[in-house]
Amino acid sequence: MGEPKAVEPQFTPRFRNDVYPFIHPKKFKGSLQDKVTIITGAAGAIGQGLAESFAVAGANLVLTYNNTPPPPALKERCLTLGASGVTFIKCNVAELEGCEDLVRQALELNGRVDIIINNAGANGLGPMDAQDPRDFIRDIAVNFHGPYYLMRLLIPNFREQGSGCVLNIASRAGTVAIPYSTSYCASKAALINLTACTQKEMDIEGLEDIHLYSLHPGGIKSAMTLKKYGEESVSNIPPQARGWFSKALDIYNDSPYLNGMVCVALATGLAKEALRGKYFDVGQDLEDVLAQTPAILADPDLYSLHTTFLGSLGNGGVPPGGYQAPETPFEFPGF
Repeated sequence: MGEPKAVEPQFTPRFRNDVYPFIHPKKFKGSLQDKVTIITGAAGAIGQGLAESFAVAGANLVLTYNNTPPPPALKERCLTLGASGVTFIKCNVAELEGCEDLVRQALELNGRVDIIINNAGANGLGPMDAQDPRDFIRDIAVNFHGPYYLMRLLIPNFREQGSGCVLNIASRAGTVAIPYSTSYCASKAALINLTACTQKEMDIEGLEDIHLYSLHPGGIKSAMTLKKYGEESVSNIPPQARGWFSKALDIYNDSPYLNGMVCVALATGLAKEALRGKYFDVGQDLEDVLAQTPAILADPDLYSLHTTFLGSLGNGGVPPGGYQAPETPFEFPGF
């Protein structure tokens, strides 16, 4: 990387939608050789892109699926690209028992786990009050409980071995309020903060080689997004809202390998000084962002969830001038 460039006050990173030179596969060939890497939700477009990207890096892949197994050709493809091993394991990440069994099998097969990529997701479209509560809770379980279970199960191993990486595939939806996507937005926001809070715990313990990230993987035309924004789903929302959602897929033009190779780069640790515990949009040029490491370290709100208030009030309730003197006590009820 070399020395960071000078901080530019109005700096804007280049935006990408496919693999670019800084994250080119040839740069990372063998960079994660034999690292045992669990990827949940490996059957879909994003999961397969992750699997192939980590295969180039030489990882030993543990690929999970729930209802739909990955295509048989994926194993051979990953081995050809350089994976040091490929194992498929069926796992419903929404259930603690399934996650426990997954970790047990991965440890029995390989003796360790180095990287966990929480990619499995659930995403529907419809009014919050019309969604079956069981479906809402299932979305939360897949998007949030599953990553929590697997992190909780693996952090002790990471702590014992002194290293480990967690890559939580979140979403831009976790940082904004999108109508008719309530379970998805809420669970992804929780996942972003789960990542940040856990990283702070690792940092307090001085475990600098345990690094976590939450990511927006880009707009990828996966089976999940195609179903969510399909005609049948859009017909379930009020007519006045259908115009935008019927065209939502127009902006889903990103390559799954963009997300895959950014994740490989992060897993190597090259960005952990600036971005560990942070939320990162893979569309932002990683080289440009890392060149601004001093600015990121100086502003804890960058690449994190936060709330802003009028008058530059901080989220801790402290005015810009510092704590004010106590006001005259009010004798309740005072009338």
